[in-house]
Amino acid sequence: MGLVVDTNILLSCLLKFEGRISELYLNPPEELELFGPERLVAELSLHRPKVVRYTGGTLAYVAELEEMLMSYVTIVPSTRISAAHWEHAFDLVKDIDEDDDQFVALALHLNCPLWTGDKKLVTGLRRKNFKLLITSDELRKKLGA
Repeated sequence: MGLVVDTNILLSCLLKFEGRISELYLNPPEELELFGPERLVAELSLHRPKVVRYTGGTLAYVAELEEMLMSYVTIVPSTRISAAHWEHAFDLVKDIDEDDDQFVALALHLNCPLWTGDKKLVTGLRRKNFKLLITSDELRKKLGA
């Protein structure tokens, strides 16, 4: 099963490395394949100072953890996503959070769910009948974890 992984899932792993989301992320079943848009790497690095402050880790240590977490993700270039998917994604998120268009566009492109912990995004997209979403709790149930 393919999933587009939202930045907040990776941030959850970094902030609470021994947490339930980390456990799910770091011990995926073989059939789970994670994808991310190009901007995922940049978004993650933007939050690095906050992660360092919150965890008390060093910049080098947090960067190393990021690299390890990213090794689970296949990055899909934005140029592979059709203009139609970009437009549809923007229409879906423009009144929720425009920055999430990249994740929704990739979910549309791959026709696989977006794994996110962003409650505002989940609520807003479900109100619009967008079905390509999965929360950590839903994923855990689906995988029997």
